Amino acid sequence: MGAVVVAGLVLVAAASTAQQEPPAKSTTAVHHAPTNLKVLPKDISSEELHARMRQYVSEVGVPCGYCHAENPQTGKLDFASDDNPVKETARFMIKMTDDINTKYLAQLGDRRYSPAFTCGSCHQGQPEPPTFVPKASTPKDSVAKP
Repeated sequence: MGAVVVAGLVLVAAASTAQQEPPAKSTTAVHHAPTNLKVLPKDISSEELHARMRQYVSEVGVPCGYCHAENPQTGKLDFASDDNPVKETARFMIKMTDDINTKYLAQLGDRRYSPAFTCGSCHQGQPEPPTFVPKASTPKDSVAKP
């Protein structure tokens, strides 16, 4: 009789274990230490790096694969690779925006309340910056002569 009770308890325990939901998978992304940084600070945190990349994606209107090369073996993006020539252009543009903000706009004095110059300043969410078309001028738009 004792063996039957033990066997019954084992069956109940096994059945209840089988019905339990598997542990929830973590929704926290695992970010690895960035490598091959040539323009961004070498000590940038993974969180700050990903925030910047999301900003670039939004302001330039392109997916990550526009600048980052795909690894042919895995089919995944290889963020450290320099195989995509667009990445070098992106690096140049990042340096350019930094220069505009730190070298040129900084000379205008107090800019605490002025927006920074970003990729979106020109790109406006598009891979190629839209062409500026000035409004047609009218005689009243003329500058008065002294």
